[in-house]
Amino acid sequence: MDPPRRAAGRETLPAVRRPGRLRRAAAAGAVALVAVAAGCAGGGGDEGDGGAAGDEPALAGAVRTPPLEVSDVVLPDAVTGEPVAMQAPPGELYVVYFGYTSCPDVCPTTMNDVAVALGDLPDDLADRVTVAMATVDPERDTAEVLTGYLDHFFTRHLALRTTDPAALTAATEAFGVQWEVEEHEPGEAYEVAHTAVTYVVDDTGTVVVEWPFGLDSESMAADLRTLLEERA
Repeated sequence: MDPPRRAAGRETLPAVRRPGRLRRAAAAGAVALVAVAAGCAGGGGDEGDGGAAGDEPALAGAVRTPPLEVSDVVLPDAVTGEPVAMQAPPGELYVVYFGYTSCPDVCPTTMNDVAVALGDLPDDLADRVTVAMATVDPERDTAEVLTGYLDHFFTRHLALRTTDPAALTAATEAFGVQWEVEEHEPGEAYEVAHTAVTYVVDDTGTVVVEWPFGLDSESMAADLRTLLEERA
């Protein structure tokens, strides 16, 4: 893969939906894949007004009221197997994404945009951000594959992988992520679909902003700078 680069402007899309017989792992029946609505960063309602009223700084991504609380979510480190809680270290942020390395478009585009955003930050701010990618395709995304994929984009990252469908379902439901894996025989090619949203989690385990697919790297960098400077 080429090094991270700035992506051209794109239309904001919901989740990626692939053709074929898709099933949601460890869940009964198929469900529609829904990302945070493209317009929610600037609309009204309970989520996504682009920033709270009053003295709270405006953010480009979607802000829920109330926000998601994910500190109880724990997934294994793909390499060590050690449990990783979805709560950043004090004064830092996690950028959390559920996807898979065989994704042909949305996942690498998102990772590239996040990498460019981090590159736009001063080193002292960028060093307080860790990207955590949890695979929804553990069959193909071994520890080596997932770690190598993230190594291409980031210096600071967490590769998260579980082969326990119940644990993965619990984590994705806490974040509001939906995902489907095509039914397949062992060794047979298959496709995956998933919610295309990136979540920024603070040191209390609160999702402080959500980025729908297509949000540009400049907006991501501005959100990270605002959130990190708040916590300086």
